[in-house]
Amino acid sequence: MSEEVLTMKKTFLQKWRIIIILGLVLAAGGYFAGRTVQAGGPEPGSSQDPLVTKSYVDNYVESRSRELQGQIDNINKQIAALEAEIAGLEQRPVIKLTIGSKIARVGSSTKELPIAPYQAGQGGTTMVPFRFIGEALGAKVDYNANTNTVSYTTPAHSVILKIGAPAATIDGREVTLPMPATLVNGTTMVPLRVISQGLGAMVDWDQASLTITIRL
Repeated sequence: MSEEVLTMKKTFLQKWRIIIILGLVLAAGGYFAGRTVQAGGPEPGSSQDPLVTKSYVDNYVESRSRELQGQIDNINKQIAALEAEIAGLEQRPVIKLTIGSKIARVGSSTKELPIAPYQAGQGGTTMVPFRFIGEALGAKVDYNANTNTVSYTTPAHSVILKIGAPAATIDGREVTLPMPATLVNGTTMVPLRVISQGLGAMVDWDQASLTITIRL
């Protein structure tokens, strides 16, 4: 889940917590306001009140307060969990690549690529070095010379490509590639968006600067 979505969920929970707190305040305020003595009549909730006993009102308010407080505690736990998840996302490095440049950024670090990213095919598919993109996304990277395949493995995802093949296997499903994996001067180049998304990352493209930003 992206940082933006988590932040939206956190904001919603914070607003819902405020609503519940207001409900708690109104419940208590309504009770005490209702106990105001009316001229010439019994105090509501008192033993002289013909409609309801004081103990009944006290028990109801206490029960309702516990219920609302329980909801507030639950929301606080959810907000804390979201904050921890957002903090984890913020610690993950952002990867930046530029078409035609061998210099890539992973977080605050600079990496030199063996082959600069380039666009290929009619759709302008961005191709990147397979080992760099896999390691930058935290995947275990492997090459099998016998089957001429490259693979990425994480605890949640697996991606397998055969050099020159029109499809990849992503999490056990066959996915058609916009461009096959290709060898360029001994470096395997793979289609960036399909691989990144197959590993659970988000890819943004800036046409003006020809820059790709990848976030887990």
